[in-house]
Amino acid sequence: MKSKFSKVILAGGVLGLCLTTSVTAATIKDLQGAWTMNGTKCEDTFKKVGKTVEFKDRTASTSTGLLISGSKVTGPNAVCTTKSVKKQKDRLSATLSCTDSMIESDMTQTFKIVDANTFQRFDPFGDNMYVTYKKCDM
Repeated sequence: MKSKFSKVILAGGVLGLCLTTSVTAATIKDLQGAWTMNGTKCEDTFKKVGKTVEFKDRTASTSTGLLISGSKVTGPNAVCTTKSVKKQKDRLSATLSCTDSMIESDMTQTFKIVDANTFQRFDPFGDNMYVTYKKCDM
């Protein structure tokens, strides 16, 4: 279950990479960096090492962060890559290829960009249920 949850969290960041058509995100470069779930402090999740940002403890079960670099999103337990993105009304649906330490699988996640520093990842089982992510200024 932990692995599936991690992949769902990662999915949120992966879609952010693909939002090159979004009004608030002109290019993928605008969405690079560290992101954390709303209510989580960036400094509790990430640390700066030289010019790069890393997880303080990537294996911590409480880690809610995402590191977006190029087309990859690294989360606590897996890495996802975007395979395709489709616009659906005010949201985007991304097909993702995710790999953890043992399994590779594809999944689809739906997202909405709120502004340049915020996006929402929707629960696949509830259209009005979502998790909000904030960009970390690091």
